[in-house]
Amino acid sequence: MNANFYSVWSRRQYSCRFGGDCPVVKEHRNVCRSCRLKKCFEVGMNPDSVQNERDRNVKSGTTMPMAPLANGIFKRKRVRPEMSEQASQTDPPMSPSQCSERPVKVERVSTPPECHDLPTPSSYDMFTIPETLMTLENQVFSHTPIEADYSINATKTQINLPFEVVFRRPMLVSPRYPMRFTGERILTPEDLIDGWRRHFTYFSDWCRGLEEFQMLNEKDQDVLARRRLNLHGWLSHSYYSMKCGAPGLCFANGAFHPVEGGHPSIVDFYKACMPRLMSYVIGPMRTMAMDDVEFVLLKAIFFFAEDHGLSSEGKVVVGKGKERFLNALYAYVRNQKVDNAPHATCRVAKFMLMLSALTALHHLMNEEVQMTSLFNIIEFDELIQTCHKSSPPICSSPSR
Repeated sequence: MNANFYSVWSRRQYSCRFGGDCPVVKEHRNVCRSCRLKKCFEVGMNPDSVQNERDRNVKSGTTMPMAPLANGIFKRKRVRPEMSEQASQTDPPMSPSQCSERPVKVERVSTPPECHDLPTPSSYDMFTIPETLMTLENQVFSHTPIEADYSINATKTQINLPFEVVFRRPMLVSPRYPMRFTGERILTPEDLIDGWRRHFTYFSDWCRGLEEFQMLNEKDQDVLARRRLNLHGWLSHSYYSMKCGAPGLCFANGAFHPVEGGHPSIVDFYKACMPRLMSYVIGPMRTMAMDDVEFVLLKAIFFFAEDHGLSSEGKVVVGKGKERFLNALYAYVRNQKVDNAPHATCRVAKFMLMLSALTALHHLMNEEVQMTSLFNIIEFDELIQTCHKSSPPICSSPSR
């Protein structure tokens, strides 16, 4: 029996997880039963003509019409035996009480597990989560007690304190001077160190403002923050560089490294990273016209995308956080950026591809920092070198 005929006969109702407008094509017709059944009705399938396998011999005049109630429950009209020209031999006689019109309980079935578990836009509060993250981002940017940037004069000062200490006391690394990704001057080695330190303070403030991060124990916080520091840096600098429009990578102190040219030491330092950055991160951001809401949601998704080294309790928190922000991103894109579910899925998938590019940049940068420090080309302090080790120490063994 055809699946849609079975759905009608067994009085099933399906709910679509993609907003009710999945494409129904021959190659993927089994992806969403809800949209497939709806399509059948739209092209003229008559539910009254659907019969059970055992009722093939019943004449068409004895079929039982189906009418929907206001609450979505179907009721099936019974036909009295004496009104039928012929009854199925396998059907027992119906009593007068059974012949009365009565509602039949409908079994509600979710879209089958073949579908990706993406939310419908109405399933999540698409305003609260982005609004919370936008508020946090604005607070981090506006939390600037000093009016001018004097830290560039302190870049020769070595910071050799452990990550666990400075993460909770980021002012030991850099003052919270106003961040300005303006691209107003060419990046120098001193600007690079200063920009790295200002991002460290920005990252620390942002992490500690996340509700899910606050739910982790201190050891899990240290592990997660240390592992995501550099990826957060690449994503944030890329987005604000895209917004600035400067042809290169911008830093919070107003300096930028151009795609072509620049300070000789910086050119060598970024030579392996810049082509990838422009082609796979900043370029796609520009093409897709990524907005602030998508940016803050992506930051949260990427931050919680990894749970290596966390306790079992921490993994649960991180997993739920990632799912929560990913669902919010899909809902936002579906409602605000595109006109159908497939386009929303495609846009979110393109964003997820950036994670691979950013991860590759993270590893490339780790190698560059170690090599540059080894030959003393740029005088990175112990904190920067430690944060860019290829395999940061794990504080707790992953649970299996």
